[in-house]
Amino acid sequence: MLFHLDLSENQISGEIPNWIWELGLNHLNLSGNLLVGLEEPYSIPELRVLDLHSNQLQGKILHQPPYVAYLDYSSNNFNSPIPTDIANSLSITMILVSGQCQNDQQSMLLQMKNSLVFDSSLSVRLVKWNQSTDCCTWSGVDCDVEGHVIGLNLSFESISGGIENSTGLFGLQYLQSLNLAFNWFNTAQIPPRLANLTNLTYLNLSTAGFVGQIPIAISGMMRLVSLDLSTNLFKKVPLLKLENPNLSVLVKNLTQLRELYLDSVNIAAQGDEWCEALSSSLPNLQVLSLSNCLLSGPINSSLTNLQSLSVIRLDMNNLSSPVPEFLADFPNLTSLLLSSCGLYGKIPKKLFQVPTIQTLDLSNNELHQSSLPEFPQNLSLQTLILWETNFSGTLPDSIGNLKNLSRIELAFCNFTGLIPTSMGNLSQLIYLDLSSNKFTGPIPSLHMSKNLTYLDLSRNVLSGAISSTDWEQLLNLVYVDLRHNSLSGSIPPSLFEIQSLQQLQLAYNQFEGQIPDFSNASSSLLANLDLSGNRLEGRIPMSVFELKNLNILSLSSNKFNGTMQLDLIQRLGSLTTLDLSFNSLAVIASDSSFLPQISTLRLASCKLGVIPNLKNQSILFNIDLSDNQISGEIPNWIWEVGNGSLNHLNLSRNSLVGLQEPYSVSDLTVLDLHSNWLQGKIPPPPPFAVFVDYSNNNFSNSIPHDIGNFLRSAIFFSLSNNKLTGVIPESICKATNLKVLDLSSNNLSGSIPACLIQRSEYLNDPNEMQNNLGVLNVRRNSLNGTISDKFPANCGFRTLNMNGNQLEGIIPKSLANCRVLAVLDLGNNHINDAFPCWLKNVSSLRVLVLRSNRFNGNIDCLEHDVSWPMLQIFDLASNNFNGRLPQKGLTTWEAMMVDADKPQSQLEHLQTEIAALSQLYYQDTVTVTSKGLEMELVKILTLFTSIDLSSNNFQGPIPNEIGLLKSLYVLDLSHNALTGLIPITIDLQSLNLAYNSLNAAQIPSRFANLTNLTYLNLSTAGFVGQIPIAISGMTRLVSLDLSTDFAVGVPLLKLENPNLSMLVKNLTQLRELYLDSVNIAAHGDEWCEALSSSLPNLQVLSLSNCLLSGPINSSLTNLQSLSVIRLDMNNLLSPVPEFFLISQI
Repeated sequence: MLFHLDLSENQISGEIPNWIWELGLNHLNLSGNLLVGLEEPYSIPELRVLDLHSNQLQGKILHQPPYVAYLDYSSNNFNSPIPTDIANSLSITMILVSGQCQNDQQSMLLQMKNSLVFDSSLSVRLVKWNQSTDCCTWSGVDCDVEGHVIGLNLSFESISGGIENSTGLFGLQYLQSLNLAFNWFNTAQIPPRLANLTNLTYLNLSTAGFVGQIPIAISGMMRLVSLDLSTNLFKKVPLLKLENPNLSVLVKNLTQLRELYLDSVNIAAQGDEWCEALSSSLPNLQVLSLSNCLLSGPINSSLTNLQSLSVIRLDMNNLSSPVPEFLADFPNLTSLLLSSCGLYGKIPKKLFQVPTIQTLDLSNNELHQSSLPEFPQNLSLQTLILWETNFSGTLPDSIGNLKNLSRIELAFCNFTGLIPTSMGNLSQLIYLDLSSNKFTGPIPSLHMSKNLTYLDLSRNVLSGAISSTDWEQLLNLVYVDLRHNSLSGSIPPSLFEIQSLQQLQLAYNQFEGQIPDFSNASSSLLANLDLSGNRLEGRIPMSVFELKNLNILSLSSNKFNGTMQLDLIQRLGSLTTLDLSFNSLAVIASDSSFLPQISTLRLASCKLGVIPNLKNQSILFNIDLSDNQISGEIPNWIWEVGNGSLNHLNLSRNSLVGLQEPYSVSDLTVLDLHSNWLQGKIPPPPPFAVFVDYSNNNFSNSIPHDIGNFLRSAIFFSLSNNKLTGVIPESICKATNLKVLDLSSNNLSGSIPACLIQRSEYLNDPNEMQNNLGVLNVRRNSLNGTISDKFPANCGFRTLNMNGNQLEGIIPKSLANCRVLAVLDLGNNHINDAFPCWLKNVSSLRVLVLRSNRFNGNIDCLEHDVSWPMLQIFDLASNNFNGRLPQKGLTTWEAMMVDADKPQSQLEHLQTEIAALSQLYYQDTVTVTSKGLEMELVKILTLFTSIDLSSNNFQGPIPNEIGLLKSLYVLDLSHNALTGLIPITIDLQSLNLAYNSLNAAQIPSRFANLTNLTYLNLSTAGFVGQIPIAISGMTRLVSLDLSTDFAVGVPLLKLENPNLSMLVKNLTQLRELYLDSVNIAAHGDEWCEALSSSLPNLQVLSLSNCLLSGPINSSLTNLQSLSVIRLDMNNLLSPVPEFFLISQI
């Protein structure tokens, strides 16, 4: 926020605009111009320094700003009596008239100028001082009527030294006001000789570069009314300190002090100490500003002795206490700033209702507050800042009573409900930020807030159209951010016609239709236009390319169509960022295309056929040309783009075949070349790259033996799905920052280097994944040998995927050290071991895949002390496990019990965070068997759940506890010797109980209660008798298998009542039907008509040994999707139908 504005010594004429008072300035200097008056209406704000001298201002003398410490109206044409508020003020330095400079005063000023070290190219005052003009007319100098220098303003003069030897400065005995703020007195201490200036009432050394202990001499300047030793808050470490003297000693004799600014001075005092020091010595204090002073709490009630306090600023300290109720008892309180203080508890209700308070800032505190109180009428509140607190509930309608409110910041809270329509009554509103809450409903009309300049309602749940927001009334808007809501309808043209608008961000909503033309494009001030992530369509209007001030243009992820010549961008001479990605747009570029100097170019999925000509781009650091139709070689000039500033290059998902020689490794930090046709040897990664993705290409040969030397900065490196051979080189362990290593789907051989296992050791918090290898994926290779038993005590692996290799031996027990492990996939190897019961304490486990190995023994240990509350996928299929299935152990699998009925927007993927600031994530990949087919889950939804225990030797009953797993999606218990039935409380989508010994009874009708089932396999499961009519009610079925193994001989199941026609009548989604060895006993017309009239999507029909008769009816040709027909071992007694010969079978 702007707080210091100096436009002195220019040629500005006319009136001072009234909007300048709304900027929240602390210091305003318009001296030395040609100003003649003030634009009406005006209200002078809480300025501390106001300098209007040497203009042509006329008429009445302006009233005193309420907290001003320095006021200069001299050398103007005012012709009215002095206002009483100025005449009676003792707290400010005032210059209304000045005399002719005395010789000794001028000599001392010139001596001071000569002793000071300053940059004359940046100076606006000192550089103009000379012997030939009256010193009382010099900029920065103020004199009394007798020609004595009483005011000296050398702020922002780029002074870097010489003050300690400046006898001229210390000789100005009449000096009342000294301002040396915002200079560069680097590493110098505050000169104790300043105490020689015994008449000083105003001393400002803020952000002047002084360091070290504040001298005790300051405490002797007993006439001081205003003291400012603060430092700007951008300095992380305080430069000044108060140790000896401490705060108590410093202020003990400054009894006249009305303003004290020590922001970012290291005071480091406890609450009782600093409160007592102030309250016992400064009875007249009005302004207390101690931001970022390393103060501790709690705030002591002795502070209430300072009844004149109007401004209290204690933000960025560690008060660690509740908000004291007595803060509401100061009778003159106008500003209370307590942000980032570690405050907690509830805020006293009456603090919001102090009649005099104008500014209240409690932001960034862990407050436990339910909702805002009601606001009575006639409050003075102008600024309300509560961002990142825990306020919740709805905003009270009475917020509309705050008629003086000009600034509201409620971002990052938990507010819900509608934004009150009463906010439309806030006619003084300038700044409104309600972002990152949960507000719903439409945006209310704000047409009364004609002075509104800043509007941020982003990241809420707002809905409806915005055409009724009366944008044409908000002619002062500069910033509008409505991103990440659910707003819909068209974008009103009136929004684009606001002349003052500079930032318009409407991304990630549901706006549709076309972008309206900019009727005032040539004169528009718009600098940022972000409409990405909507449903906008049509062509991009040509008027967009007439927005001469545009810096950022982002139209990605919409439905824009047509073609666009990239050369159009030449018209946008100020453009720095262009994003047209993911539309239906065809961008035409050529080698001769010329672009302005930009920093970010994103043209993903724009049907580009060539890489645009970027050779002359000198500041370009981000290029995304992914998902296009670019072929040929990557040109070697691309590595030189940006004169070494290129940081991010994404050419993935194109048809590139190689890299043009000579290949020069650049200083990229992100290089993404995945999913091309690149071939040959692996190109050396850029030495400072953080993210390198070479996956899904045709790279061959071996991984370079020195690859680790190029990956010392890398956190992500993927070579997956190439044609690499040879071993994994040991040098890869030199990549000490690597978090994700993916070498999957190649033909690598040899053993897994033990050093990779050791690289999983973390140094700090394993959940931050800062110091260790967290993801190792070597699935689908030809790796052999055993898994190293050197998992460190502080193992930080989150994903360990070794599926599809030739690993043998046992699972090393040191793997139990990996206590944040989420994915363990050792499937499809030759491991010969018992079940790893010792993983019982890895409570973070989500995926455990041990399928297709040589595991043996029972899994009884799951009944005892094993808790996997996050487990989603449990796959032990195709091993030699035996014994009974666990009962109690299932009751700890909480992730399979939760309600999975969430809207799509809330679903998350199982992923590993790579770099939070860049929003990079690694998606885990696991292969599961579902619906009889292997399915590779590249993105594992956190609600996907699967249990596969098939093809083992498990015996005994199916546990009733499976019924607790209400969100289980896939259950495969086939090819075991299990008995009993599954509970019907389970909500499965895929169920396979084939080849068990469930019972010798009928299929239970209660199977029909599994209403979400799409795959059901009960083949050879031991059922006999009539197939129940209830099966026909399972209308979501896609695959149904009730067949019986031919070895059984006589059909065990039959279809009489219901018959085949009744069974399939409602199964219209069916694509696969297996009824082999079911007694159907139907004639050709009957069973053909039954199938063709009910199963339009059928692809597989298997009715072997069903006692069917012929002939085969031609109605079967209605099933045009059929790819498999099996009718063997029936009694069709007919020729082979000719229509089989012309079908798609």
